[in-house]
Amino acid sequence: MSEPARVHIEELRLSGYRAFENARLQLDDLTVLVGRNGAGKSTLIDALEFVRDALTDSLANALERRGGVQALLHQGAHDAKEFSVVIRLRLSRAYLHEIARLTKLPMGPNILRDGAVMTYGFSIGSKRGGLGFAVKRELARSEPEEILPFDIANQGLVSSLHRKSSILTTALALPLTAEYHALSRALLDALKTSVRSYRLSPEAIRAEPPIRSASILSRSGSNAGDVLHHLERNKTDAAWISKHLAAIVPGVVRVRSKTAAGRRLIRFHQRYNKSKTAGVVFDIGDMSDGTLRGLAILLALRQKPTPALVCIEEIEDSVHPAALGVLVDAIAASTSRCQVLLTSHSPEALSHPAVTPERVRVVEWREGSSQLFRLSPGAEEMSRPPRSVGKLLRTNALFTATDAERVEGDFFAAP
Repeated sequence: MSEPARVHIEELRLSGYRAFENARLQLDDLTVLVGRNGAGKSTLIDALEFVRDALTDSLANALERRGGVQALLHQGAHDAKEFSVVIRLRLSRAYLHEIARLTKLPMGPNILRDGAVMTYGFSIGSKRGGLGFAVKRELARSEPEEILPFDIANQGLVSSLHRKSSILTTALALPLTAEYHALSRALLDALKTSVRSYRLSPEAIRAEPPIRSASILSRSGSNAGDVLHHLERNKTDAAWISKHLAAIVPGVVRVRSKTAAGRRLIRFHQRYNKSKTAGVVFDIGDMSDGTLRGLAILLALRQKPTPALVCIEEIEDSVHPAALGVLVDAIAASTSRCQVLLTSHSPEALSHPAVTPERVRVVEWREGSSQLFRLSPGAEEMSRPPRSVGKLLRTNALFTATDAERVEGDFFAAP
């Protein structure tokens, strides 16, 4: 289930979600969000996480973690009643065949032959008086067309599941339909495992918590030792991480996990004088914040199972400009394994050859809401080599297209 490109997230749509009144984020293999502090970059990543949390845990808990439905309603409209989130993703033929084999449930022959592009989303509204919430609509569509067994807007869910309306309005239907419908199961599994986002904390990494079995890197990077331990079983993965870390921190030969007193430790082996072998071993407390963030980013890109989309906020935080180039090199090389979404306002990061103008989205606060833009044709032309997106940012010339990236017409329809 972890092969690269089995799931590809094509776009995210938001309506009335926090500061976004209407936005459409189309995702490439590498997408870079640029914008001032507070413009809304983190909100786009949070929306992707919100869908995952609502399906993995529960809608009620996902809302509560974010302060309740009132905290998510569009901040620019005092009379906002509901918000909508839609994700469009491509499921490969191999992925769907494996789901069909595991579930032993029927799936349409066209879907199994060609793969499927799925559009899934829901609208959540507040109840009268602002207390509580209700699912106003939940819909899934596939291309090639296969009817999924629910659409709350036309009461299809009621007839298929025979649920009481009081329960219906506070829970999502997809986890229930996945029990008896193979395409729903494939969609659910993809949405639950496809997005991993990171706001890495060197302090959390240094804590070296007790040993756990998880191979997925936590949001803060606190379990970096566990993830490194899992990856060390594959010599190629271990060598890849050590090679890139050596380019970030001169003198480092390799990085290894150790165990002591029930805790997973990380040790850095550095060259002594001109020796070609590792002569000095440093523990994690001796390493800089930038080194630890660099290691965690490398682990996020290489972790198993591989997520479809890895989101890294403020990649430049605590990282030396020279090391930034190495990290973006590693990210560009990893886009054959997974998609990557970065947030950055670093001219050095944005000057990397991989940050082409087509991969850049600018988030700006305009007219009482956050809006999403591509670069203007003029800015695209000016950022071609030998110039770069980073050079335009330095000169305050990162001009945007006239029209924002929005959803026109039916919010849940295929584009």
